Amino acid sequence: MSNTAISVTTSATLLAAQNSARIRLEIENSSGGVVYLGDSSSVTTANGFTMADGEVYTFKPEADKSQFLYRGNVYAIAGSSLTVRVWEITTQRG
Repeated sequence: MSNTAISVTTSATLLAAQNSARIRLEIENSSGGVVYLGDSSSVTTANGFTMADGEVYTFKPEADKSQFLYRGNVYAIAGSSLTVRVWEITTQRG
């Protein structure tokens, strides 16, 4: 499990790298501004998923549907330098 503060800038910033052991990922935006999420480094403020200040976005599976959990890269970009918190929980798969 990791809980990290990450500075998001006007260039695409990797928040969480692809991880096949991921079971939950939370991104908290308490930066005072808007960040935009995407699944690649081509995310922009025009095409990214808007995440307003104060929002928490959670990647988690629905009950009994863990095969549908997104485990790929998550990038963010902002109009100015902002800080978000990323919390990732992983498990060993055997």
